[in-house]
Amino acid sequence: MVKYCTCPGAPSADIQLFQMGLFPASFLEPKTAFSFDVLDDFLLDNLNGTSAMNYYSKLRRMTTRVFPHLVPDRYRELMRVTRQWWKLKLLKWNGFGHEDKKVTPGDLALFCPACPQPGINVTLPTGDDAEGLNGSDLQMPRWLYSRSLVMDGNFKAEHLHAANLSDEVSLMDGRGFMVGDRIYKEHLSLAKEAGIRHALTFYDVNCQYHKHLKDRIAESPILQIHQEPEIIPGIGLLHVHGHQDSCYVRYASNFIEGAA
Repeated sequence: MVKYCTCPGAPSADIQLFQMGLFPASFLEPKTAFSFDVLDDFLLDNLNGTSAMNYYSKLRRMTTRVFPHLVPDRYRELMRVTRQWWKLKLLKWNGFGHEDKKVTPGDLALFCPACPQPGINVTLPTGDDAEGLNGSDLQMPRWLYSRSLVMDGNFKAEHLHAANLSDEVSLMDGRGFMVGDRIYKEHLSLAKEAGIRHALTFYDVNCQYHKHLKDRIAESPILQIHQEPEIIPGIGLLHVHGHQDSCYVRYASNFIEGAA
């Protein structure tokens, strides 16, 4: 049994739980709560590949090893709370935990200062200098301004397709890595105007995947690609050694001009 403070001016039940380090599954009439330590532990386990179902199964066995099936089922509540907890963590990490300010698109994505980004940490050549990007000017090798794309099949992405889309609630639409359609098209337009002539792509099985890359993009209702850039395929050094010898000399980054 839980007895909440009912003194005059006492905070609501959910706030009292928060003050005790407990995250309620409901803010109106909370009956289930998860400790902050459990939520942090789950995020760490999940980051290392443990599914929510397996983690909850572990909690049940920690509660009673003999009869874990008798432990009340709070899997749905765990899924709800951990997503809210993850969003709160993102807000805190990006400076929104202690100030009342609006979150704009992209504010919750990690900034990478090492990635060359036109207008931020690199200035692309213009006019006559831009012609050197084609490789005609020995003083301006084309790989000096090239773009490298590392791809991953991410076959688990299909699990993100919701069974009941109407029940889904977006917590931070467009605030992280997935930007809106307008921003994506603006990025494509700027990339084309910047005069990018070629790009390097790396994928575990690029020797096969690259063969139909443009066809796959053309068939996508969302993606698009300009016809101008030359796409140079490569395979990461971790995976290329498991391929045939012919793949190594052709796709290893050691032998691709301009590849880091």
